[in-house]
Amino acid sequence: MKRMIIATATAATLLGLSACSSGSSSDSPGGSEAAAAVKAQATAPEGLVKAGTLTVCIDPEYAPLEYYENGTSGEIIGFDADAARALAGYWGLEFATQVTTFEGLQPGLTSKRCDIIPGGLYMSEERTAVLDGVAYMQTGPALIVGTAVQTDPAAEKDLCGLTLVGQNASENLTEAKRIAADCEKAGTKTPVQQYPKTSDTVLAVMNGKAGALIETDVAAVDIVKKSSGKLRLINGFFPPSTKFGMFANKDAAITAPLGEALKALHADGTLGKIAENYGLSTDSLNVY
Repeated sequence: MKRMIIATATAATLLGLSACSSGSSSDSPGGSEAAAAVKAQATAPEGLVKAGTLTVCIDPEYAPLEYYENGTSGEIIGFDADAARALAGYWGLEFATQVTTFEGLQPGLTSKRCDIIPGGLYMSEERTAVLDGVAYMQTGPALIVGTAVQTDPAAEKDLCGLTLVGQNASENLTEAKRIAADCEKAGTKTPVQQYPKTSDTVLAVMNGKAGALIETDVAAVDIVKKSSGKLRLINGFFPPSTKFGMFANKDAAITAPLGEALKALHADGTLGKIAENYGLSTDSLNVY
């Protein structure tokens, strides 16, 4: 038990990830200089959860998109968090976070505990059927393997027989289950594990409980970089196939202003500066 506690703490430190309690809210003026420099340029949207404030539902355990600056405390920073701060500045609003688990993001939005979800969510057909989304970044799944996998998988059939892992309620978990189902149709049992937090999925691979993790490409680079050589990224295994989006409730008053504001912040270079601040390529930004 003591060894597991130490391993968990180590993984959290390496990845800049943290446990977060559902329902907490905080005003958060920090973030990058680019986000802080944005001045009011447009009328604030109507129908906000709290007048004068942009409230976002966020799961701060997903570097470099959203995470606590001190690992488990401090300001919530990252590309998505700072982009949302920039939106608040653009509308002349205060900025507040409603912290939840990944699984709680969409319920938090639909129950009107927040105005938008700023990121880490694919623009999937299933999600856009029930929420309004504005795309802002090209992305897709990436494959991470542990040291127990000796050769680089080149095709999905090479994952057959491994234990795959993904985060609860994520499109990446759906992808892992699809691959496992294909493997089992071909006669090879391929277990799939799932955990509530990204840090749990990473720890499963680092500890050898799972052989491969499917993650988004943006997060995968950061995860592998901070794993002290215990994980490696299989470049090009999955092609970029979708986009990250910022989401609002269906037909919400904020939807059109959200799209206009993101386009403006992209055009004036604000989103590009925020991306560069977190080591992301500006080429991946795609706002429409």
